[in-house]
Amino acid sequence: MAFRWRLDHIIAVIITCIFILSTLSLIFISNIDPSIALYWTVATVFSVPGFVLDVPGFYRLWTVQAFTFINGLAYLILVTFVTAKFVNILSRINVHKREMKRRISSMNEHIIVCGYGRLGEKACEILDDHTMGYVVIEKNPRVVKLLRERDIAVVEGDATHSVVLKMAGIERAGGLIAALGNDTKNVYIILTARELNPNLLIASRAVSEEVVSKMHRAGAEIVVLPEVVAGLELGKEIAEAV
Repeated sequence: MAFRWRLDHIIAVIITCIFILSTLSLIFISNIDPSIALYWTVATVFSVPGFVLDVPGFYRLWTVQAFTFINGLAYLILVTFVTAKFVNILSRINVHKREMKRRISSMNEHIIVCGYGRLGEKACEILDDHTMGYVVIEKNPRVVKLLRERDIAVVEGDATHSVVLKMAGIERAGGLIAALGNDTKNVYIILTARELNPNLLIASRAVSEEVVSKMHRAGAEIVVLPEVVAGLELGKEIAEAV
């Protein structure tokens, strides 16, 4: 792949060249000790406040005077670029958040998927196959970033909190999948979701068989034990193969 010269690459090369030229000029032209030359260059390029070298005649050297100006320019370029980059990142984040909020607010009868682990991911794949709209609630920032890159509607936060469920449009949703690997949290999600939307169809994952009845009482119409389902599937496959 061909290397593309972007603005950040050009600025990085310019700052590096100035840094190297400043240090080498002091060492080889003005016979300054390498440690002092390097120290002074770092301090001037990054504009360390109150920095003064106690070296006789140092500031009368033409190389020092020239690179005081050049290194100052390098500092201004660096600060301007970093500030612009930071502002650009913030603006893109805000634009993306507004767009995601607008997108979710326009959805109706969608499915809310709480947790994007293995089970949640597979559930989303099935929803995609049936062209059903859905919103993922995920707590892990890395997973949230991945989902945004895939243009999947996602809300970052804890699905056990009512405010997060409301951000996902719980009042307008048609269904909810509690796909967390924690029974207690899934029960809490079911209770909160049922309170916010009495007409919601709720499906939940259960880790323990003991909690299945509790999930049904909490308001879940569908409760699935992945390990039991997998065991039944394995038994069916081996029975048919023998």
